[in-house]
Amino acid sequence: MGILVDMSDELPVEEVLSALEEYQRRTIGLYREHAEDPEACVKAMVRLHLAWTEESPDRARMVARYRNPVQAGPGRERLTESNQAYFRESKEWIRNATESGRMPSISFNVLHALVFAPTQELAKHWLGGRLKKEPTEYAAAMGAAAWAGILAAGDSR
Repeated sequence: MGILVDMSDELPVEEVLSALEEYQRRTIGLYREHAEDPEACVKAMVRLHLAWTEESPDRARMVARYRNPVQAGPGRERLTESNQAYFRESKEWIRNATESGRMPSISFNVLHALVFAPTQELAKHWLGGRLKKEPTEYAAAMGAAAWAGILAAGDSR
């Protein structure tokens, strides 16, 4: 079930697309920065997601609210292109990390769920005022958990 949006609101198409593209660029930067150390990269991706939410809670709320309507409508083509490029980079990073033996073989979808689903849930709780601490205060523990999940789920292709 998708997010219901009052379509009388004007969709902030450019703002949503720019925010998502910026986030994807930052993630790709981490792939390159930590090309030889997938554990450090996974932990940095967790920290990035939590920091990105902290940096601009209004932007994070906007993306959460409007991403699906933008994808389904006026931003479909641009977001599809951006996602395809991002997924290509992500899969290439995974392939390199697994072929080098530094990370177990894992599908993109499983890796994505292990890294981003918990951080998205924590961010949602923080944005809703249900956390006493800033999200990045949980980054070390959540990064370690994400990496442990990847090791446990290895060979999940």
